[in-house]
Amino acid sequence: MIRTQMIIWVMVFSSLEICAQVLDLQTIRNDFNKGVKDEALCKNHLAVLDEQADSPLERAYAAAFHMFMAKHTGNPFKKMRYFREGRDRLEDELALKPNDVEIRFIRLSIQYHIPEYLGYNDDIESDKVFVMNNLYKLSDPQVKAIIYKYLEGANMYTDTELALLGR
Repeated sequence: MIRTQMIIWVMVFSSLEICAQVLDLQTIRNDFNKGVKDEALCKNHLAVLDEQADSPLERAYAAAFHMFMAKHTGNPFKKMRYFREGRDRLEDELALKPNDVEIRFIRLSIQYHIPEYLGYNDDIESDKVFVMNNLYKLSDPQVKAIIYKYLEGANMYTDTELALLGR
């Protein structure tokens, strides 16, 4: 009886913790490259973002994690639905903030890594140049460092371009 009550309390507190999660953009930024590989993390961030995102940047991350969900389903129709809905949501946020370096970084990262047959690769070069020429303007050094580290490891920039990116 006591064991059953303890299990119930643990379940109640665990569900309260899940429901009470707060959107932590810094954690989401840090986990951006993990969402495509870790289904539980992806679902967790997507749930929080879908519920709480209220800025174009937060909604852009929600769109990205939505597209990441395509990797976590075997159903081809669901894969395409996740991808298309995420793509459309990301493009909507870019329409609102076309000069936001971080949103352009999100699109660049996605377009660079998805298969060409999806037809979502038209902006790779323009986003790559935009991010390279504008990353230094970000006021938050942590955000700059996260983006730089990600792009450095993605092997999409030459050494010369990385030098410009890291200024």
